[in-house]
Amino acid sequence: MGFTVPPDRERMVGYGTFAAVLNTLESVIARAPYLAGDAFTAADLYVGSQLGFGLAFGMIEKRPAFVEYVGRLSARPARVRAEQLDGPMTPPPSQH
Repeated sequence: MGFTVPPDRERMVGYGTFAAVLNTLESVIARAPYLAGDAFTAADLYVGSQLGFGLAFGMIEKRPAFVEYVGRLSARPARVRAEQLDGPMTPPPSQH
């Protein structure tokens, strides 16, 4: 947006910083299998798809907790069945 938020006002912009969001998310998914603890919810579908996309395209750093979480979601029976029906979801080949 063309401006830098001073560190003492980061919370005023709604989420703080991208690094703070990733650190918070990492601390949550490192504690339990899913965002709501042991229960898989729609929140896992949303957050997991965003993390999976970000990891696949190198937009999010491959922290162990993120890789394990996305792997856990990808191994769920419904996801496995969907891939059997539709084929694997893979990023497009690199343009490099």
